[in-house]
Amino acid sequence: MADPAFDYIQSSQAKCRDCYRCLRSCPMKAIVLEKGDRPHELHARVDSQRCVLCGICVGVCPQEAKLVRRDLDRVQAMLAAGDPVAVSLAPSFPAAFAGDAMTIPTALRQLGFSYIQETAIGAEMVAAAHQRLAAESDQPLITSSCPALVNVVECHYPAAIPHLAPVVSPMIAHGRYLKELLPDHKVVFIGPCIAKKQEAEIPSLAGAIDAVLTFDELAGWFDEAGIDPGRLAPSGFDGIEPAWARLFAIDGGTLRTAALETDILSRQTQALSGLEKCKGVVEHILAQEGELPRLSELVVCEGGCVAGPINPSDDDVYTRRQRVLAYAERRAAEAAELSREGTVAGPPAEVDLHRGFVDKTVDLPAPDEATIAKILAKTGKHTTADELNCGSCGYETCREKAAAVYWGWADPEMCIPFMRERAESMSSTIVFSTPNAILVVTPDGTIVDVNPAAERMFRVTKATAVGRRVGEFMDPAIFRQVYETRELLRAEIDLPKLDLTVRQTVF
Repeated sequence: MADPAFDYIQSSQAKCRDCYRCLRSCPMKAIVLEKGDRPHELHARVDSQRCVLCGICVGVCPQEAKLVRRDLDRVQAMLAAGDPVAVSLAPSFPAAFAGDAMTIPTALRQLGFSYIQETAIGAEMVAAAHQRLAAESDQPLITSSCPALVNVVECHYPAAIPHLAPVVSPMIAHGRYLKELLPDHKVVFIGPCIAKKQEAEIPSLAGAIDAVLTFDELAGWFDEAGIDPGRLAPSGFDGIEPAWARLFAIDGGTLRTAALETDILSRQTQALSGLEKCKGVVEHILAQEGELPRLSELVVCEGGCVAGPINPSDDDVYTRRQRVLAYAERRAAEAAELSREGTVAGPPAEVDLHRGFVDKTVDLPAPDEATIAKILAKTGKHTTADELNCGSCGYETCREKAAAVYWGWADPEMCIPFMRERAESMSSTIVFSTPNAILVVTPDGTIVDVNPAAERMFRVTKATAVGRRVGEFMDPAIFRQVYETRELLRAEIDLPKLDLTVRQTVF
C-alpha cells in the first residue's frame, strides 16, 4: 500500500494556530484537530483515510503550517550516484515558469538530467484509450488522469468506481514508455501536483516513476544551483514530440486530444474542474437521473492542472492558461512544418495502459441520538434553537461537528460562539466579584458602566452613575492622556469628598 496521506502533507504543530481554516476549506473534511500541550490548544493534521491530496489546505494555511513532502534530496542522490535520469515534464510547465518555455529543457540538462521529454507523450496514449472506451462503453465514463479525482472516488464514492475509465494517468503511461525506451534510466516526473507523489508509489503502478518533484522543488533547485532559465538559450526536448496533448493541463484538454466534442453545449461530453463540481458530477452519475454524458473529464484543481497546488508562479490561473495555450499552438505549428519536411518521429510503442481501482472507504459507526445530544450539551446546546450552525468550526452544522467529535476528528471546544460566551461570562464574573472599583469611560469622559465595588466606593448606583462625567468623581486629565497616548498609566490619587486615597490604573 502507498504511504498514508500524512506522509505527503505534514503539519507543523509549532506553526499551527487553531484557526480551523484548513478544516473550513477542505471539501472532504479530511482534517483532524488534536489537543496540544496547553489548555484549549488544538493542532490540525491531515487524516489519511479521507484526504484526497488536493492540496487546498496547503494553499489556504495563513501560517504555512502544512508542508508537502520533499523528494529533492532523493533525486539529487540519483544524479550524484551517476545514474542516468530521464525527466517526464508535466504539460503545465509553461504555466509555472514565465518566459520562453524552451529554456526549461536547457536548465534541466544543466542540473544533470540526461533525457528530457514532455509527459504529453503519455497523455496522447491516454487520450486515445479514453476515446476507444467512450465509443465502446454502454455507461457514462469519468476520466482517470487526475490522481486526486481517483482518490475522491476510491475514498468517498466507491460506488462510482465502475464509471472510472480503467486507464493509467499520463504520468504512469509516459513513465512506462520511457522505461521501455531507456531501460537503464531512472525516471523523475516534475509537475504541480501533490497526489502524483502518492500515485507513483501505488503498488500496482509502482516502477514507472522513480521520484516525483513539484514545480516548487524544481524552482528552489534552480535557485540553489544558480540557474536562471530566463538567461539560458532555448533547446528542444528529446525523442518524439506530442501534438495537442500539451493541452491536458487545462479544462477540455483530454477531450481535445482525444478528438472528442469540446463544445460547452455538448450532451455527449463535459469538462469540469474544481473539487465541489467533481463531487457533484459523481453524485449525479450515481443517481442515474436523466441523460448522462458519455465521457466526463474531471479535474480536482479549479481551472485544470495549471492551477495545481504547488506552483511557483504568482500569476493567476487565467494567465497561466494563456501561456499553455500559446505554447501548445506554437509547438503544433512547428510540428506541422516538420511533418511537411518528413522529419517527425512516429507514435510511441505500445504501453500497458490498464489499471484497476480499490474501495478505500472506512466504515464508521454512526453515533446514536443520545450520544449526539450529550456531545452538543458540552458546548451549551440543549435545544435545536441552541444549534447556530454557523460553520465557524469548519463543519456545516453543529450535529455534523458532534459526529466528528464522536469519531475523534474534532474537539467539543471547537465552537467559537460557545468559547466567546464562556470568555465573556468569566470576564463578567471577575468584574462583578472583584473588590476593585471599575469604571468604563468613553473618550469624551462619559461613564458607560460601573461594577458593584465602584457603586460602593462612590456611593452611587449603576443607574445614577451611567451617563455622568468621570470628572464629577475624579480628575479626568489622566483619562485624556491615556486616550491620546494609548499607554497604561498608574497613579495614587486623593478623593477628599470620599476621604479616600486610592491607587488608580487607567488603560
